[in-house]
Amino acid sequence: MNQNISKEQWVKIADELHRQFCYVQFQYQGTIISIVRERASESKTHLVVYFNRKINFGWGHAESENYNPLTSLFWRSRTKSVFSKSQIADAEKQLGKRYVQRHMQKITFLTPVFPNSTPLIRQYKKIQGLALLEGNNND
Repeated sequence: MNQNISKEQWVKIADELHRQFCYVQFQYQGTIISIVRERASESKTHLVVYFNRKINFGWGHAESENYNPLTSLFWRSRTKSVFSKSQIADAEKQLGKRYVQRHMQKITFLTPVFPNSTPLIRQYKKIQGLALLEGNNND
């Protein structure tokens, strides 16, 4: 276990996460964070983050009794509009683009799913105290 992940190790991690079958483990404050590539559909895959080999979508909701504060560090933050694109376009015609941008509601939520490894690595490099667990890569 290494406390500071070097640039060479980040390159190896990125290479591992680009593979079809990847499994990378980190440790943070006694919690094992596992990243696994899973199929989303017949031709599409994504990376999923597990804590201690478990996943619970309630962990990402601050109002939930199952809330896990580690999700704010390790899960992906997503922002989505409450209204459809056609509703926004109609409102922009009537009210103006600036008004709509300021007043149309958006929701922000956390998800354990990353579309590819680039945003995951960018986010994880900023986490202090993250350690790579060796021996889990297929080298």
